[in-house]
Amino acid sequence: MPINSRLIVLIISLLYAEFAFAQDSNELSAVNAFGNNPGNLKMFIYEPDHKPGAGPKPLVVVLHGCGQTAEEVARLTGWNKLADLHDFIVVYPQQKLLNNVSTCFNWFRNSDINKGEGESESIQQMIRYTRSQYPIDSSRIFITGLSAGGAMAVVMMATHPETFAAGAVFAGGAYKLATNAFAAAGVMAGTKHGNDSDLVQKVLEQNPQYDGRYPKLILYQGQNDLVVNHKNAEILIRQWTGLNQCDDQPDKVERSFKAIPDIQRMEYNNRWGEVVIIFYSVDDLGHRVLVKPGDADDEGGQTGTYGADRGFHSTWQTALDFGLLK
Repeated sequence: MPINSRLIVLIISLLYAEFAFAQDSNELSAVNAFGNNPGNLKMFIYEPDHKPGAGPKPLVVVLHGCGQTAEEVARLTGWNKLADLHDFIVVYPQQKLLNNVSTCFNWFRNSDINKGEGESESIQQMIRYTRSQYPIDSSRIFITGLSAGGAMAVVMMATHPETFAAGAVFAGGAYKLATNAFAAAGVMAGTKHGNDSDLVQKVLEQNPQYDGRYPKLILYQGQNDLVVNHKNAEILIRQWTGLNQCDDQPDKVERSFKAIPDIQRMEYNNRWGEVVIIFYSVDDLGHRVLVKPGDADDEGGQTGTYGADRGFHSTWQTALDFGLLK
């Protein structure tokens, strides 16, 4: 090949690589001014292509796990693909190394988990900003997170129940079972349980004037999770059934959900027969989310450190349980 042709090919290749990188890095848009940000977090947002006449859009807030970034949890979960298909906005808060050396959300630090304070207030400010800038359907705001992000999602539902229609927690824990780092280690190990009345009271204290219903809780827990012990799912269910004044025994159990032997789905109903908790208990699963890479509508996500392929896309199922799928 003549040298000029080689040079042209090289330039085209470099330009293509630069374009591809730009597309990937610009997938999420950073928002630098969304409030006074007392928790010192970063904010990223994903907006699908505008669809004329679509009306107000749902909003999903996605919280990453320890050691992750907003872009990494977006690729892991595949929420952006579903946003494109079903026309909703996704907000990704991101932790800073200055706040936590493992870049975990501080779900256990008292100064970050009380209503109107710290990181929880920063996340709430992101939601307020998004509602002010986009046509958001205020009755269809959802939150989800993995591990520390899952525990912080519980914090948000506990401190701002009026904001969220539902939340999905992947390997998270109950609200204020820990209020310092030492207690957090006990929670993760499954050695700190709490009693039912205290679990409920800690949430009620955050909302003394609130008389509405608490958001629907969707919970995923691997039974072989060595990072967040599976007992935390039971404790969180006790807290949420107490808030909803319903029995802590499931009203419906589906074993081998979607013909997958490892997945068991349980539903808990309130006194009106409405489903207030959905629990997916997954056998032989560690500290990971279930993904199903592929191009079909119900496929997506990325395998790796935090993603396991069992032929089940938990993000798609969560979106279905949220009522986001058209």
